[in-house]
Amino acid sequence: MRILSGDRFWRTAVLCLALGLTTSGCVTSAVHQFKPSTGDKLCVQPAPDREVLVGLAVSGGGSRAALFAASAYETLSQLRVGPEKRSLLEQVSYISSVSGGSLASAYYTMKKPAREVPMLTPDGQLTEAYKVFFTEFKKMMARDYERPLFWRNLLRLRWINPSWTAMSLKEVLQDSYIGDASFRELAQRQARGDSPYFLINTTLYNDGRRLVLSSLDRDALRYDLVRDLKEQPGWVTMTPETEQLLRISWSDLESRTPEDLKLDQCQVKIATAVAASMCFPPIIGPITVSAEGDDQYWHIGDGGMSDNTGAESLLMVFLKQLQEGRAKRAVILVIDSSFPFDIGGEELNHRKEGFSFFDADYSRIPSIMEERALAYRTLFFRVAKEGNLLPGSVEIVVVRLKHTDAQWKDDLTDLPESCRKEGVNWKSPQDVTKHVSGVVTRLFLKSTCDQDLVVQAAQKVIAQHEPAIRKAMGEGSSHRRTH
Repeated sequence: MRILSGDRFWRTAVLCLALGLTTSGCVTSAVHQFKPSTGDKLCVQPAPDREVLVGLAVSGGGSRAALFAASAYETLSQLRVGPEKRSLLEQVSYISSVSGGSLASAYYTMKKPAREVPMLTPDGQLTEAYKVFFTEFKKMMARDYERPLFWRNLLRLRWINPSWTAMSLKEVLQDSYIGDASFRELAQRQARGDSPYFLINTTLYNDGRRLVLSSLDRDALRYDLVRDLKEQPGWVTMTPETEQLLRISWSDLESRTPEDLKLDQCQVKIATAVAASMCFPPIIGPITVSAEGDDQYWHIGDGGMSDNTGAESLLMVFLKQLQEGRAKRAVILVIDSSFPFDIGGEELNHRKEGFSFFDADYSRIPSIMEERALAYRTLFFRVAKEGNLLPGSVEIVVVRLKHTDAQWKDDLTDLPESCRKEGVNWKSPQDVTKHVSGVVTRLFLKSTCDQDLVVQAAQKVIAQHEPAIRKAMGEGSSHRRTH
């Protein structure tokens, strides 16, 4: 290897930065090479049968979402529900996450104590093992991930290429807590019952479809809507052309898996999958992957471009099992700390230079796409419910836990002490809610007050929704079918 002299090195570096060469010479494209899929089912498992399916959908939102999720996990662990009064978190069999939610959920699934370690003592308190776990969990989610990412990019001349920034993010996550763990290790934990099934949601730039990285068999995510529609009385009036169009359109909405990309998902690192889920344009990513010996490249980015909650892919898994009669009902708790779209619009209203908005919230681009997709998705499921398009046996209860719904006391005596020390001048609960709503999507939280507010918001929202959660889990009155 030829070594450049000092002056010549810096002239070359400056030239690279000035010209922005991202594909050759100074900075080359980052491609993750994997062995082709061999059909080995070691890391691909069928969805297990359960009478009641309980899942968490954990939204994106950078460090805000990660810390909100960690606090929500801890609070749910102390909620005893059902005939046996077990911890609700112990009854969760699936977790589906996006972006910052993937940061938290990866930690939970890979680091939580083993199955034989109880979460709660007989009197309902956290066991010592879980006290230690949740303390470290929240500490890790409150870390500044942006600073080490910045320095890694700067020192390695990666900042001019978003794909290399994604590579740096993956390395930061590996160094921080995930290490080299792959889906092979995750599958082993799931087989032992140490972890729930974990779905990491991303988006394929190639065709715009959702890519779900998990250890589930691809068929587990393939709910057949047309099959249910054909059982409805009005189906007889539909032409074969209409049926074909419906099947093609529905196929476009189905999730892809590593199997579809002909990749050996046993090799996929958890850190790579989480980084891909967090790759929001135009700052980070995409992450590019391919199978060895294949000239097909797949470009993977933020899962929040179509659904920033992770609920849709989880819903498809549950609908599939309900459709096949393998479960009787399902409960989805949506841990939602996504940035309120209207708050971003209010900020933008008062900025003269439009692009300067991305300094404060660079998730705006995927948020716009997700906002439109959410409107159509809500419309579809509302019509499906009211029009009885889904089979009568389908029973899914969804409870949404939003950080912006936290209710604060009128006299603000419930404010974290850190906020008082920082000299906040809020006069009403509305002032606190406005501040919490405006905590921007970054890979750090700028103050201890913001960290404590996010943690407390999760505790408050779950307490506020406890009656609905208990009802969803089968306590009290008869179940209600909702979508």
